[in-house]
Amino acid sequence: MANQKAIVKSILSGDTLILRGRPSGNQPPPERQLNLAYIQAPRLGNQKKEDEPFAFEAREYLRGFLVGKEVTFRVDYNIPTTGREYGTILYGNENVTNVTQMVIKEGWAKVREDGRKNKEESRGEEIETLIALESDAKSAGKGIWQTQDQENSRKVNYTLQEEPREYLDKYKGLVVEGIIEQVRDGSSLRVLFIPPSPAPQQYLNINISGIKAPIVRKDVPDVEDLIEPFGEEAKYFVETRLLQRNVKVILEGLSGNQAFFASILHPAGNIAEALLTSGLAKVADRSITMVTDGHTKLRAAESIAKEKQLRLWQGHVARNRAGGDDHEFEATVTRIISGDTISVKHNRTGVERKLQLSSIRQPKYVKFNFIIIFSFQNNKTFKLFSIDNRPKDPKLPEYNFDAKELLRKKLIGKTVKVTIDYSKPATDGFEAKDCATIKLGEFNAAEALLERGLAHIIRHRRDDEDRSSFYDQLMIAEQKAQNSTKGIHSPKDPPVYRIIDASENAAKAKQFLNSLQRAGRVPGVVDYVYNASRFKIYIPRESYKLTFVLGGIRAPRPGRNPSDKSEPFAVEASEFATRRTFQRDVDIEVENIDKTGGFIGTMWIKNENFAVMLLRDGFASVHDYSASQSSYSQQLYAAEESAKTEKKNIWSLQDNEVSKEQEVAIVTEVEPRKEYVDIVVTEIISGGRFYLQVINDDIHKLEKMMSEFSLYHKNNASSSSSFTPKNNEMVSAQFTEDNRWYRAKIRKVIPDSKSAEVIYVDYGNVS
Repeated sequence: MANQKAIVKSILSGDTLILRGRPSGNQPPPERQLNLAYIQAPRLGNQKKEDEPFAFEAREYLRGFLVGKEVTFRVDYNIPTTGREYGTILYGNENVTNVTQMVIKEGWAKVREDGRKNKEESRGEEIETLIALESDAKSAGKGIWQTQDQENSRKVNYTLQEEPREYLDKYKGLVVEGIIEQVRDGSSLRVLFIPPSPAPQQYLNINISGIKAPIVRKDVPDVEDLIEPFGEEAKYFVETRLLQRNVKVILEGLSGNQAFFASILHPAGNIAEALLTSGLAKVADRSITMVTDGHTKLRAAESIAKEKQLRLWQGHVARNRAGGDDHEFEATVTRIISGDTISVKHNRTGVERKLQLSSIRQPKYVKFNFIIIFSFQNNKTFKLFSIDNRPKDPKLPEYNFDAKELLRKKLIGKTVKVTIDYSKPATDGFEAKDCATIKLGEFNAAEALLERGLAHIIRHRRDDEDRSSFYDQLMIAEQKAQNSTKGIHSPKDPPVYRIIDASENAAKAKQFLNSLQRAGRVPGVVDYVYNASRFKIYIPRESYKLTFVLGGIRAPRPGRNPSDKSEPFAVEASEFATRRTFQRDVDIEVENIDKTGGFIGTMWIKNENFAVMLLRDGFASVHDYSASQSSYSQQLYAAEESAKTEKKNIWSLQDNEVSKEQEVAIVTEVEPRKEYVDIVVTEIISGGRFYLQVINDDIHKLEKMMSEFSLYHKNNASSSSSFTPKNNEMVSAQFTEDNRWYRAKIRKVIPDSKSAEVIYVDYGNVS
């Protein structure tokens, strides 16, 4: 047969090669197996048998200089019963090398017995040359003719001898030598993994991390052939570059069927990037997080193919994202609605928008129920599953509370960068949603939730571009949480939050009053704003909520329903309170309770008295009676006076609407009952404020009690050196001007000077 040209695709053994022609069009070229005529090399092993001595070394000798090279070959003869072809291969252009002679010369094969018979029958000079070369190799102890103690130098396992997870843990992240032995499809390979000695070589099935090429499945017993579009082309692409080449292998993970995920590195580059750039593979979301060098290069490579509409991306139309201010803008977080949904106010337009965090969802506990059914016809047992999506504890979904609290602490009131990734249309009773990435500096809200195990990532379809612009980072974050068994990935029972309402009624509120009064300032979170001076506050350290009323002031009240008329500036005052306090950390100091179970006192936000803030902006007025009971009355009056002077808000109407309302109230009011009593003025606070005592029988009771007080305090044993004063506590105090003891209430403790400010409750003076 005449000489022909071919490319060496692979080496099966020291005497057998796979040749392929040159490609034509988009179809892979034809292939043929050629055995070197008249010689026999040792055979490689498999799962059922071991290598013959020096089989691997013989194969490696040919692989080292022939794979991927163009050669000249001729078929000398064939065996009709097996269909095998035997021939001669010539390599090189100027200095032509006979491959058969080279193999015999280096001692990696021997002349076949049928070849020797051909020599006896005078079948040509070539066989005589081979026999002479074999004799020289024997004499020199080359190749298979080496001494016996050098046999079987290779230790190899064709099947894994330990659990895949254990093997992965041993080599994960290490750069290890390897040889690509088979290309099943563009992203599925069989690799000879060669760890450092003395560890044995190991054949492994590998999926290339971060990508998925079209499937090529044919000639598998009892399985229907499946060749996806561009599958053969992707397979050929990898074969021409990697088959039987030396590569670096980095084991990175395991698939569901226990196949390894790995990055394959070649001196010419990363095959995954090359496939993606050529449009012969797509990024695989499930494994891209494993890629050692990160996901950025792979995503960029895929983008190139998308833009050029190459192969798998033929006809691809990029999704149009909203441009400019509609797509990316800065906004202030005004409310945390849930563990994956927030409300923001656009900093430029002032428009408020409800946003869901892209590509994540709150945890939902799925309970599986099943019924066992036995089939007498097939003698098989079946399980029919039903799914119950109800949370285990209906009072509070377990980790959703933690997720919402994380977002509240990090984002509420902060200016964030919003990137609208996609929108969900309204479906089946669910409203339309804008899904966005929310970042505060380098803090990515969705990523933070996933890292702590407080959310699930949404597994988008491979071709679904409606996803977070940081989707790969989100998958990495979830993987970290899974590896650390955090949050929803923990085997432990989830936290259970049972929050008590301390303001359910007045009787219940009284149970908490003393402890709150003794505690002084108590940290809390504003959970709801009823109006400018009434709030629902959550006390985290005690796990209860209470209704809190600002003492010493009166804020305008909004209408309870649309038909009720709100007082002037009630809406503005409520908006002011919501903007400043809703979901913020505050401190409260409780003084008393009202008849409905609301706790009366002072609230600080960022160490500023919020009642003073309302008064200063003209959104409240001082309530004289309750202000007189407050330790901060002077601050309240000063703030009110400032707003009056500047005629802010409610004080801007003092000359018209307010006075008119007062006139109407006077006209409709019932004639008051007049009664004259004798009084003694005990303390004058200002021109219109003073304390008095009514002169009646109770005066004698007071004088008697004061006398008993004096007798009691003459006994020095009654004093206690360990007493620690607390705000709003009733005490007996010695008046410095007459050195007598009186009933008093502590208004303010001053730790620095180890003193306290008190008001003498029977007289009104303060010291």
